[in-house]
Amino acid sequence: MKIYALCDLEGTAGVADQIHQCSFIHDEYDKEYIPGKYGSFYFQARKLATLELNALVKGALEAGATDIWAWDGHCRFPGGLDVELLHPECRLVMNAGDGGPAGQDSSFDAFLMLGAHAKQGTAAASQAHMVFPGLEWNGEPVGEIGMTAAHAAVLGVPLVFISGDRAAVREAQNLIPNIEAVITKEPLFSHAAGVLDRVPVLSLAPTKSRDLIRAGVRRAIERRDQIPLPPNPPFNPLTQ
Repeated sequence: MKIYALCDLEGTAGVADQIHQCSFIHDEYDKEYIPGKYGSFYFQARKLATLELNALVKGALEAGATDIWAWDGHCRFPGGLDVELLHPECRLVMNAGDGGPAGQDSSFDAFLMLGAHAKQGTAAASQAHMVFPGLEWNGEPVGEIGMTAAHAAVLGVPLVFISGDRAAVREAQNLIPNIEAVITKEPLFSHAAGVLDRVPVLSLAPTKSRDLIRAGVRRAIERRDQIPLPPNPPFNPLTQ
């Protein structure tokens, strides 16, 4: 059984600040990485995200997966994962930028999203950003969740699992109601979100999040036949 996992950083448990934990600093000509004063927090976040990926891999293996690919969807190098910490049974799609899911095709049996965030403008969301102008799903603007779910659906690959903040999970459930999900954190109060607003959140302990991800992924893969592809339409307009 072949599994494809898309990994992002913002939806990871213990990650709440875009500047300190999810960004890296380049020189003025944008040529090379410069470890900045926020470097240690960024590398900590990458470690937390990689350990969540390892929990996903363990759950997938328990459910019978035999070939597991993961794509680091958090920007370009150095990205949001630490390859040195990667589970030995996971293969990592590298040097593909953030224009993926790179290498995903119809040979995969299931698609999973890890560490997801909500689309730009979502209220009560942690680090919400990104919409694709002109693309809609049932009349709603599409963010990264909708775009990648549609991409997989066109290939015949069901999105069966998502983890991230409560708003990201809700966004996925609006598209695929019976998707398996793990909420890693939630805001302390509602607000009208701007782009990458600083929002106080209540996060799971990273170890708790990993336990839930492992169990949730196992359930998702075991019942993947009960999580159908979205109907055609609404995702078809996204492919045109």
